[in-house]
Amino acid sequence: MKAIILAGGHSQRFGTAKAFAKIDGQMFYQRIIQTLETTNMFNEIIISTNEQLADQFDYNNIVIDESYNKDKGPLAGIYTVMKRYSDEELFFVVSVDTPMITGKAISALYQFMVSRLIEDQIDIAAFSENEKVIPTIAFYSPYILENMKDALDSDDYSLKHIYQQVTMRCLDVKGIQSPEYWYKNINYQHDLDSLKQQINN
Repeated sequence: MKAIILAGGHSQRFGTAKAFAKIDGQMFYQRIIQTLETTNMFNEIIISTNEQLADQFDYNNIVIDESYNKDKGPLAGIYTVMKRYSDEELFFVVSVDTPMITGKAISALYQFMVSRLIEDQIDIAAFSENEKVIPTIAFYSPYILENMKDALDSDDYSLKHIYQQVTMRCLDVKGIQSPEYWYKNINYQHDLDSLKQQINN
């Protein structure tokens, strides 16, 4: 399996590139790589980003979005990597602005997907909160590449567009025995300040 860290956003609300923001002295992307490595589940961890940020990572395994899918959001990043490694059986996707993701959560979602692959033949296993899907913490099957391509070629390249077309099942975030902030997105500077307060408390 391969893991994809989505780090190609423009971070306009945050003010600076979120990938390089720090928590406990560690950059978000570095923290996520470390968490992914500790699971021993992935043969490769790939950062999906844009041309402007690519050189700023202290990491070699970088994939830049294809030019004709530039600025088409996380779907473009996921699609570019999955297309390059289309013979891979499964991909785990996590957004770089979810720095507190835990190995426990990743393992639980993987078990959830595997247990439903045969019976439900699912294409995506994602987390959800209050029945709202979190598509940037999810496992994706390469079988949906064509759906992704069609979406990118259309006017609607949202991830919501994709999961309305394929078979998806969700695992509630409340089922994970980790600090409640493990899945929270950092969108604004005050989100990061709040996270630091929660960790210290």
